[in-house]
Amino acid sequence: MQFFDLSQQFNLSNILTPFQTLEDLSQQEWFLSKVRVDHDCETDNEILEGQAVLKSNHNIQIELEWLIQDTGHELQVLFKGIETPANHETLLIVKGAQLVDDNQEKLSTQALILWIDGTLLAMISNLRKDIKSRLNLWDYVEYDH
Repeated sequence: MQFFDLSQQFNLSNILTPFQTLEDLSQQEWFLSKVRVDHDCETDNEILEGQAVLKSNHNIQIELEWLIQDTGHELQVLFKGIETPANHETLLIVKGAQLVDDNQEKLSTQALILWIDGTLLAMISNLRKDIKSRLNLWDYVEYDH
């Protein structure tokens, strides 16, 4: 039998959504689930932007905003707020879990960004190539260095 402290206010999503640490996330298998492109054909803006949805085998999603930058010899995918300076808009969303540190305190955004940059992107090593291949850019050419 489970007892609840009725003096405490409960949020149903807090009960149903699992708590995960970065170590827990590192043990899961991650893959690119969806790519979205935001491009206004009516403007001369040459920067292509969008969103990548990464999903784990535990049904946790991380949504990252990205942009493509032309370096002159290749089109480079950069993750906004992780590999570019962060601005005021939301660049990162986690669904399906509440992220906590080892002390069960809510995880800071900075810690999550460092984990994504240092661990998650390495776990999905072909992520940038997969994003570009899903865009079907007819004029995309990748040059060997």
